[in-house]
Amino acid sequence: MNYLQWLTKETPTQFWNDSAIPSEIDEAIENGAVGVTTNPVLAYKALQADPEFWQDKVDRISQDLRPEERAEALLKMVVTYDAKKFESVYIKSKGANGYALAQLNPSICMDTDRMIEQGLRYASWAENVSVKTPSVMSALPLVEELAGRGIAVCTTLNFSVSQAMAVAEAYNKGRTKALVDGTPVKPLFLVQQGGRLDEYLYECAKDNHMNFDPEDIKNAGNAVCRKVYRLLQEKNIPAIVMPAGLRRVDHLTSMAGAKMTFSLQPRVQKMVIEADPERVSNIDEAINPAIIRRLYKIPEFVRAYEEGGLKPEEFVTFGITQKTASQFLWTGWVPLENYQNHNTSARWF
Repeated sequence: MNYLQWLTKETPTQFWNDSAIPSEIDEAIENGAVGVTTNPVLAYKALQADPEFWQDKVDRISQDLRPEERAEALLKMVVTYDAKKFESVYIKSKGANGYALAQLNPSICMDTDRMIEQGLRYASWAENVSVKTPSVMSALPLVEELAGRGIAVCTTLNFSVSQAMAVAEAYNKGRTKALVDGTPVKPLFLVQQGGRLDEYLYECAKDNHMNFDPEDIKNAGNAVCRKVYRLLQEKNIPAIVMPAGLRRVDHLTSMAGAKMTFSLQPRVQKMVIEADPERVSNIDEAINPAIIRRLYKIPEFVRAYEEGGLKPEEFVTFGITQKTASQFLWTGWVPLENYQNHNTSARWF
């Protein structure tokens, strides 16, 4: 077995393939993947990577659709294909695994009612579709509503303990309602963007001419992720932590053995397999407290790490949240609106 096969078979740790490209999904399944991450960027990349594979389905999409409708139709095409690939995993795990993610239109993610409307459409695509939303204040009622209806939810753009716990508590309220109503419950996947947070903190510290050790910052994202994992256990909230945006092998290996589900890009999967790290559980090996103390010199780390470091109304204004949300819109959703579209989206003007 390679490292990923060992990890998924011999420990509680699981992983999803962070790519919607069919050939990459197939390879990841061989290495133990139990789900697939999709978002507007990944859906567009899948279309670009193998346009002939998708062309027949693309041709069936009406040219009369508004740009936003076309983007959603293309996303549905990719997501439902991906969901079918993991249908057997979903059935075998009784709904614990085997999901494909369907991410909401980034431009409506400050409008709760529109998010709920779109989220319910997404959930109708397949039993094993998990509705994906950014962790902003407007999404909290959405998470509760979907969880209460027995719909799987994934929250992305989680860069802080505050965001993660607010989402987890909203999910728990909805889950409790579902249990009372006799509705079968489905999971919440809490994406923690560790590598992206590391990069953001490095940029902040560098721009502010702070005296810092880059090696310390390499622990920041995992420190936040570990704290969320611990708090969920303490509060008995059955959410699944999903580390994503990994940049290095140790982003994975330092938390090996945790009951987490990582989202791994194909290049990261390859990196890990080639490194062939020691096959041991490291989740119980705490980060050196001295590193955490030094990281506290960076104000943005404090905001990310402290429970209550961000108020719900600040989730959307947190710098890295804004930065990543913009990427989802302009490098994913907008290109989908315009993909082989005879009517150019007004967003380009």
